[in-house]
Amino acid sequence: MSGGECKRAGIWPGLFLLLLAFTVRAEPAAPAIDAEWRERFVMGYYADVFRDRGLAQKRALEALEATRTQGSTVVRLRAAARYFLAMDADQDDCQLIDEYMALARSVAAQLPRDLFDVAAAVAGNAPARPCAGQMPIEELEALAQRLGDPARQFFVLEARAIGLHRTNRYNDAIALHALELNYAVAPFQEVYAMLTVAQAELVAKPKDNRAREWLDRARGKVSAREFPALETALQGLSFRVAFSAGDQKAALAHMKAAEPGMRRGVMGARDSAFQVIAFARALNHMGRHDEALAMLDDGRADSTPSKTLDALRSVATLEILIKASKPDSYARGLREIHNIETLLRDTETFGPQRVKSYKNVISQFLQKHGRYEAALKALREAIQAAETVQRIASETARVELQEKLNVAAKEQENAGLRADAELQSARQRVWIVAFAVAMAGVAAAGGALGLAVRRGRRLTKVSAELELRNSELEQRSASRIRLLAAACHDLRQPAHALGMLAELGQDAQREPARFGAWLQSVRRSAGSLSEMLDELMDLGRLDGGKYTPQISDVSLAELLQEVALHFQGLAQRKGLLLEVSAAQGHVVSDGHLLRRIVFNLVANAVKYTDVGVVRVNVHREGDVVHLTVQDTGPGIPPDRLDDVFRDYVRLNPTKAAEGLGVGLSIVRRAAELLGHELALVSPPGEGTTASLRLPCSLAPQASTAAAEPAAPPPNGGVIALLEDDADVCQAMEALLRRWGYVVHTGSDVQAVLGQMAVHELKPQLLISDLHLGHGNGLEELARLREALQDPELPALLVTGDMDTTIAPLAAAAGVRLAHKPLAPGKLAELVRSCIRPPSVDTARPGPERHA
Repeated sequence: MSGGECKRAGIWPGLFLLLLAFTVRAEPAAPAIDAEWRERFVMGYYADVFRDRGLAQKRALEALEATRTQGSTVVRLRAAARYFLAMDADQDDCQLIDEYMALARSVAAQLPRDLFDVAAAVAGNAPARPCAGQMPIEELEALAQRLGDPARQFFVLEARAIGLHRTNRYNDAIALHALELNYAVAPFQEVYAMLTVAQAELVAKPKDNRAREWLDRARGKVSAREFPALETALQGLSFRVAFSAGDQKAALAHMKAAEPGMRRGVMGARDSAFQVIAFARALNHMGRHDEALAMLDDGRADSTPSKTLDALRSVATLEILIKASKPDSYARGLREIHNIETLLRDTETFGPQRVKSYKNVISQFLQKHGRYEAALKALREAIQAAETVQRIASETARVELQEKLNVAAKEQENAGLRADAELQSARQRVWIVAFAVAMAGVAAAGGALGLAVRRGRRLTKVSAELELRNSELEQRSASRIRLLAAACHDLRQPAHALGMLAELGQDAQREPARFGAWLQSVRRSAGSLSEMLDELMDLGRLDGGKYTPQISDVSLAELLQEVALHFQGLAQRKGLLLEVSAAQGHVVSDGHLLRRIVFNLVANAVKYTDVGVVRVNVHREGDVVHLTVQDTGPGIPPDRLDDVFRDYVRLNPTKAAEGLGVGLSIVRRAAELLGHELALVSPPGEGTTASLRLPCSLAPQASTAAAEPAAPPPNGGVIALLEDDADVCQAMEALLRRWGYVVHTGSDVQAVLGQMAVHELKPQLLISDLHLGHGNGLEELARLREALQDPELPALLVTGDMDTTIAPLAAAAGVRLAHKPLAPGKLAELVRSCIRPPSVDTARPGPERHA
């Protein structure tokens, strides 16, 4: 993960989880506290693990064996829960787990608390390969909610976090561990949660200081004498943090402080063995090879059976043998390699990340001893595993980005409320304008009457002109008032839906199965809100005569690809088939208005078609392109064909909640403004066909790729990004980095120049928003070019402002213009077409490009 992505990586999963914490409309009564359960399970069994895990394991096993053949069901289940809490994590004991889970389920109606205890203990220490009888996390959470005591949520969150650790989603795991603090009922639980957060922070961001901060918070919260296992774990993790930071003196001090507890086995056999390996690897790094090897050999004799431990110990031994020269180094190394290769066959226990790491060490050892062919084979296997890791990491980044976008839905609600207020204000202004116009009309009429006295022959003509003008003004004023009234009503619908869905956040936490559907509803409401605001903007500009078309060549392939991407999901949800034909070439039009025309036609077809298919076809006849949108809906009565192009007309009352009723009105006005012939044919009961005649571009065009590229050329490039919106900046930066580019980001020129100074990489492309908090994007691009002494440096301006004065200003400055929203495929194509080819002073081979 790059530095830019890490900058806020710990925050976004926390924001996603914050959505789950919204309070519901009616607060339920405070859940009852299960005092007996807390004293027995939390302060008893669970606390024993953090006092002395080795002793807790021994006593729990004795209690379990004593109750196997005698004792009541309650006693047997409680002994099992105690044992599962104390056993080593990843201990392969599915037979025992399945036996006691079956017993607990058989008496679930009578002993639901004991069912939870056994299931929670298993979930916290289950093998990496799930056992057949293991309870799903969703069922465990539902059971915890039914039992009532909120302290049980601590164990539910812990179980979820363990699953995230195993899929390398450390940022999400950090957020869940942090939430555990809200449900801890004892200081030792808080310390444990802080240690797990620190450990995940160390894995996710080893160079960051956040792991040390969490450890500092944990110190002194519990007595080292009462909880020696927890204290030993704290010292061991402090050793790793200090060693990672290069502080060898502090690392050795923490190692010495942890040794007494490790030798007594207070952390349990497995955790103690892991700690011994960590210490040995650190000693090897410090050049103390003999001590490191002796520590590993001592730990091997006392260790518990574990595939993970066995493999890690062999790898650590190889690392020492690579640096140390021993008479038997080669023979011993081959034995360790054979052991590692045998263990790696278990692909469920050893994922691609471990395969990559272990194979790299094997390759280094073989290379040292002249086995170059075998070393090359191991290195190739490491590279293959690294590619798998990268694919997994890319998917993880995609999931995290989607969660960030989900949070943005809440911001859409706020934007909708602001728009509502602005529309109310605009409505008042319209009334004022209408009154002023009426007064002007009266004054004009008075003047006309006076003029008629002096010039009688012009009386009839002037009176008719005034009457026509007043009528037009009144109609326009009434039209705008109706528009505002409709907008105020219809914009409230998705805003109201978003508000209610946000209020359901706490319920979604208790009902995760329904959470996905609620999120889809949030997205649909936010999309509906955005679409209506866009329609209002376009209608206002067309109606006011303030839109100046920007005529250019518009790619049919890109336009139809956007149609397919935008409407495919909506059509599928309605059970419709959406067929969009492939097309090549370009037409002469205004790109924004043509997109609005086609989108509104397709949206109308999908909205009013309940069964069948919606087809979007393109065919060329000479110099004309015919674009048609055909559906299998109910059709339009012949006497209503003209009505559908008027404002606020909805022929089907059952669809009244969908949109403002101005979509086809915009289509007609935009087509007239552009000179595109529009026709509508709709035999009753046979569906509707809307057709558009577009002039074909005769200019030669370079071929375009409609699909999003998997990646840019191997050398990538360097890009400077100016954006003051943190969410947009982070999303765009993540996409560009995923495509292989090095990205310098900042909200102003000085911030970007500061990053360039650190990395010594000159950009090959500048990207900026137009409206920055401190100034104008075009002005900032000019300043950046001047600072870099490169006036011809390619630049791209990405803005949501449709003001027609922007395009000529951008063209005069030599800046390419693109409008939001910008699909990822379109962004990738723009960057590839704009970026300057790499030169000697900008392109850096290998890892230095991602420094």
